[in-house]
Amino acid sequence: MERKKLLIVGPLPNDKYNCQWGGATILMKNFYDYIREKEVRHRFVQTNKYVNPKTLQLRPKGNLLHFLLHFAAALPWCDTVMFNFSDHGTVHYFPLLSGFAHRLGKKVVLRKFGGSFDIYLKEVEQAKKQRVVNALKDTDLIFFETKASIAHLKTLIGDTDKVHWFPNTRNSPSQLNSPKQFKGRMVFMSHISDVKGVGVLLEAFSRLPDNYTLDFYGAIKEPRYENFDWQSHRVAYKGEISSDEVLKKLNDYDLLLLPTSYREGYPGIIIEALSLGIPVISTQVGGIPEIITSGHEGLLTEPADTDGLVKAILSINDDNYPSFCENALCTFRENFESERTNKHILSILTS
Repeated sequence: MERKKLLIVGPLPNDKYNCQWGGATILMKNFYDYIREKEVRHRFVQTNKYVNPKTLQLRPKGNLLHFLLHFAAALPWCDTVMFNFSDHGTVHYFPLLSGFAHRLGKKVVLRKFGGSFDIYLKEVEQAKKQRVVNALKDTDLIFFETKASIAHLKTLIGDTDKVHWFPNTRNSPSQLNSPKQFKGRMVFMSHISDVKGVGVLLEAFSRLPDNYTLDFYGAIKEPRYENFDWQSHRVAYKGEISSDEVLKKLNDYDLLLLPTSYREGYPGIIIEALSLGIPVISTQVGGIPEIITSGHEGLLTEPADTDGLVKAILSINDDNYPSFCENALCTFRENFESERTNKHILSILTS
């Protein structure tokens, strides 16, 4: 029997521009590398090929033209087309493109990045929302990142077994340090903005004893932090780092802090911390409670709850820290290790 031919549509990171190594591009690359490693017969159409070298922003018109031309050329070749889209692509492109693929007799698959689809749909006009729902009903296979998103999707298209969980995953680190002792070395890695909890975190840190340390990594997204006096707050801003540096840097710390108030799917930085056995303190936002069970592999507070954040940090000590670390590593291996997840997803795709 001839092997199935898979057409994959999605974004890939650009090696020249670190700004293009975002959550969706990293997830796409992870699965794409696995497809190539397993020698699946495939073609790939990139949706984010062109970047403005001055502004480091994507070129929307150029990318759309490139994507549509290469998609139309490759579609007749394949048996199955797998669209990998965020909220915007799912709403604005997927209904038309999936309908076109169906008319050519192709099996249509959607992988939707992120966990905020229900929020995004509230901002979409009713006619366009209905087109999306109709397209999803006609789709042969659907993969969503969070379990909450799957539950919401089934309220739109019915309780169907064609919807599957495809969580944010990462490769297992090649090396792990020996079990750590808790020394109060804390790190924040995300966009530097108040919706990610930077202001709350700075206030909470000011109430901690002097033996705690806190470093910040990430792109500055709010003007007030561009010339911010980090030193006066007893913290250090370390700048942006590339994706291949993240695990190495994370391994120098005892706790990851992400007190976000922004809508979230499964933040990649939390998955990476768990892969190293590093506990996480975060918030009850979006898909985060599906990753972190408070008191197990980390602790969760309410958004903007400075008192709760201070209490959570101070509750980590030498006695409970080893169990937090062990639980973090077990959670990663059971739910978010890419080899196991990609193998399962590929078996569904090719069945």
